[in-house]
Amino acid sequence: MFSAPNEQKPLISKQGIKVPHVWTIILFCLILAGIMTYVIPAGVYDRVEVAGRQVIDPNTFHRVPQTPVTPFNWFVSIIEGLTASMSIMSMIWFTIAATDVYTESGTLHKMVGWIMKVCKGNYILVMIALMSFFAIRGAMGAFELHIPFVPMTIALALICGCDVMTGLAIAMIPTFASFAYGPINVYSVAVAQGIAGLPVYSAMVFRVVLWVILMVITFWYVLRYASRVRADHSLSVTGFVNPTAADIDINALQNEKMSGRQKILMVMLLVTIGLQMVGPMFWKWGFSQIGALWLISGIIAGIIAGFKNDKICEIMGNACAGIFVGVICIGFARSVSVVLTKGNILDTIIYGLSVPLQQIPSVLSAIGMLAIQSIINFFIPSGSGQAAVTMPIMAPLADVVGLTRQTAVMAFQLGDGLTNMIIPTMGALVVYIGVAKVEFGTYFKWVFPLYLMLIGAGSIGLIVATVIKLGPF
Repeated sequence: MFSAPNEQKPLISKQGIKVPHVWTIILFCLILAGIMTYVIPAGVYDRVEVAGRQVIDPNTFHRVPQTPVTPFNWFVSIIEGLTASMSIMSMIWFTIAATDVYTESGTLHKMVGWIMKVCKGNYILVMIALMSFFAIRGAMGAFELHIPFVPMTIALALICGCDVMTGLAIAMIPTFASFAYGPINVYSVAVAQGIAGLPVYSAMVFRVVLWVILMVITFWYVLRYASRVRADHSLSVTGFVNPTAADIDINALQNEKMSGRQKILMVMLLVTIGLQMVGPMFWKWGFSQIGALWLISGIIAGIIAGFKNDKICEIMGNACAGIFVGVICIGFARSVSVVLTKGNILDTIIYGLSVPLQQIPSVLSAIGMLAIQSIINFFIPSGSGQAAVTMPIMAPLADVVGLTRQTAVMAFQLGDGLTNMIIPTMGALVVYIGVAKVEFGTYFKWVFPLYLMLIGAGSIGLIVATVIKLGPF
């Protein structure tokens, strides 16, 4: 069982430098926040009610008596952060647990085999279909769950006359790019919007349009490379490998037919995904309702798959255990904002950041937020964890500098997600390229131009969101 995108394992580089565990990083941030309550002058903004929600009045910042948080209460804040984040954490747990039930039933692998069979004879169509499959699941938050597909996509790429990098890219790149701006990503957009006080999955139309644009750029980049390598093997960055090296029986995979149960499960999975999208829009669903939806879906899927009660519980239990570290990051990271709030320095930090940002156009403020989030992601390579640390600051900061909170969430999601494609502290990236036996330097040189293209497109999206004041607020 692979871990969730929020779970990062320590990484040792060739130079012997060990990147700390994400819990260690967040604990350092918590201790630093606690020390800051003794050093940074306390101050607050007055809050006013606008359309039923509390927002900062940007002209009311004032100093208040110092209220430092004691070291013991630094750790009490961890419990408080976990308690406040329970609905978000539960949603992620049950979403991944249910998805694992569908995976264990063999439904997803049969779907891939069916796609390949339908597209047989047209390698471009096969690659587009498979990348679409991975992109759609990536948009939901699937990340490391696609690692098991890498050997299969590499084998397929070799059979199509391409190389190992093409096979790796088919499974990995649409997953990473789509995760970066998935309209219904449970790890980033749902968590960030919830913390910012926005309706879950709001601004869906705008997000879907930008997601499609990013996917078009991604698909074009991968397919262009595949076509060039197929025409001239010397252009391969990983070296051309004879197709006989493929260790996956593609023909057998294509000829495997879905059972009646798996056909039902495929429909159920698609219906669940659809309800996840429309529930928040039409029925005002929040984290609890989405989590309950996936829990129900997973239980019914296990029954239809023919699993016994113990088997269903084992699959879901193992799934939750596999992502425990990552999900706990949400509540753990939230403790940082709890300490900053108790120490009355959160507003001081917001004020300090707002002063230079207020001197530049709001469009540049949005780009600045994107840059800040990209840098932070190197140290906290956890989507939900980073949201818990930064959004309590970025959301009210957006109020002060004249941006909508929706735009701030966009800046977070793009900065966090796209940077995952290039930073070695992202554990999943290391696992993907490790399975493909591709050196990080080789991969980095290949993917960096795509990263710049996606950052450019995302920045344009932020500019548009700023100009139209993307809302609801």
